[in-house]
Amino acid sequence: MAEYPFLAPWVDGLQSRLATVLDEERWAFTTLVQPVRLLEAAAVRLLPTPKFSDDPGFAGLGSEAEKTFRRAWYEWSRRAIWSCHRLDFAVWTVVSDAFGRRRKGKPEAHAAFRWFTTDWICQAREEASRAVCAPWQLVAVKAPALVRTHHREPERDPLTLWEAAVIATYQVAFDRKAGTTALLVPHLVAEQLLACASDDMPVQRPDSRLQRATPRGAAQAMGLHGAQRDCCVIG
Repeated sequence: MAEYPFLAPWVDGLQSRLATVLDEERWAFTTLVQPVRLLEAAAVRLLPTPKFSDDPGFAGLGSEAEKTFRRAWYEWSRRAIWSCHRLDFAVWTVVSDAFGRRRKGKPEAHAAFRWFTTDWICQAREEASRAVCAPWQLVAVKAPALVRTHHREPERDPLTLWEAAVIATYQVAFDRKAGTTALLVPHLVAEQLLACASDDMPVQRPDSRLQRATPRGAAQAMGLHGAQRDCCVIG
């Protein structure tokens, strides 16, 4: 724009209309998201790796029982951490792969793993409920650019569903030029964002003075001018 200043009025109007459409789409997306699910997903990171115990339901797995158990935990936790839905992910494929064509003991193993995944979900929900009273935190997130693929292929969104849902749900301000969003989020959600920050998606936590400011004032102090709305805590 510096080279073609005469285009500024036209571009500003176009960008303003685009921002309005994007905000409407964001609000539509948030209607599909339950914030409690985002909190539960963030709580999965706090769960200790479960210890293997020789459950009778594992008898059909023989010597593969412990390996299958550890793989089931890995697959479940990996999917659950980045989920914006319920955490009831089945590990049916993991168990079926371990059995192959064998059938003896397979139903019992599936039942045993259903019990374990239910227990993991309960633990995550307990962790999430304990964190409900923790102070919310203000963070700034710079979303990564879309990854361009081969010709005629759609661009690939580098955000996980959880990250996209968090940004859409907890946004309090957005700097269009910098591509940076200010979020006011529950403590567990902030911790997960910070833990997963990268060069592609930097996450910044402001100092304690800004944490005590209003969302709009803090956003402006962080360089996020033009806050779109005051924060609304969604339960």
